[in-house]
Amino acid sequence: MASRDDFRRRDQFAALLLLVLIAALAAGLAVRRSIREDGDMLERQARLKHEAIEFDHFSARREHGADGDRLIVGLRIRTTQSVSLPCYMFIVARNDQATPKVWAIWPPQPPGPSITASGHFHGATPTTGYALTLSERGDRVSATIPQATDALPFDTVVVYVIDPDGRTLLARPFRA
Repeated sequence: MASRDDFRRRDQFAALLLLVLIAALAAGLAVRRSIREDGDMLERQARLKHEAIEFDHFSARREHGADGDRLIVGLRIRTTQSVSLPCYMFIVARNDQATPKVWAIWPPQPPGPSITASGHFHGATPTTGYALTLSERGDRVSATIPQATDALPFDTVVVYVIDPDGRTLLARPFRA
């Protein structure tokens, strides 16, 4: 037969087990809340970065000349923040409908640190881009992108804004 001490030990063990379970549940909820808050904060930061850069007056026009065809891209870019934002800009013109795919990058550079041989952008070396410091007043950017005369024309232009650490602040496609 169980003694009174056995019942007391069993009750104490059950109470201890219940406290451990409650503590584990509370810790799990705290970690979950922290993860959710971190995710929300990252989403807010990404949205602020995206909303911190504005474009105006985007234009893309084809020109034919004696020295070849080219796409002239112009835009006005600014930050909505009241701080200066050092960054680098790349403009990639593409036609993925063509076989083989047609692409070009501005500032002009061969495949390597900023664009693959197949025309896919990666901002691993931002300093190969066009350096600018964005402000609230805005900057006008004009890029000339040469194109082979016999190739299909570019149909998409993607503007990339990269911070000095290589993080993409903005990647915005436009119709050419």
